[in-house]
Amino acid sequence: MKNFLVIGMGEFGTRIADRLQSLKNDVFVVDSDYEKINLLNGQFGGCLCADAMKPQVLKDLGISSFDACIVTVGQNFQASLEITSRLKEFGAKYVISKSYSEIQSKFLVMAGADETIYPEKEVAEKVSMTLNSKFLLDYMEISEDYSIYRIRAPKEWVGKTLIELDIRRKTSINVLAVHVNGRVIPPDPSYVFKAEDDIYVFGLKSQVEKMIKRAR
Repeated sequence: MKNFLVIGMGEFGTRIADRLQSLKNDVFVVDSDYEKINLLNGQFGGCLCADAMKPQVLKDLGISSFDACIVTVGQNFQASLEITSRLKEFGAKYVISKSYSEIQSKFLVMAGADETIYPEKEVAEKVSMTLNSKFLLDYMEISEDYSIYRIRAPKEWVGKTLIELDIRRKTSINVLAVHVNGRVIPPDPSYVFKAEDDIYVFGLKSQVEKMIKRAR
């Protein structure tokens, strides 16, 4: 079990806190809105109604005791910037801050954020990618160059095995798993791909997206 601090209990912050707690972690939440905290009281390991921009509030929380601190204070960028900076100043091990633009992300990193979340951009990119091709079902960006994709079985794969296709050598794309009958299974080299299979692949974006374009 890990300890997390979530500052800002709007919809995004509340969803993160709920999910972290459902994963059997200890979650402490902070918001300056009394009504929000009053509604959440008893749902988490700790709830505090306070202005996190005040240094003493953060000091009293014992920031260094949390495995990670998540800042989701809404569109008040000045508050997000100051809270992020002070969390690192007070010994935060890892700080994740929500941003609303690329430039905000850059400033938050400069202020000390170890990671920034730009959900609107991430959702827009995912929806655009999946709408652009019936072949692509989902994807998750790993780095600037690499992603994991969930794709429908390409026609040229159907009826063939991984050994026959020799995908990794030919394209540097790695087949991670196959989604079959509601189960995700690691692919055996002798597994014969079927038309209804969903396949998880990992590789260079340029390589996988080239394959996706051919299949559109």
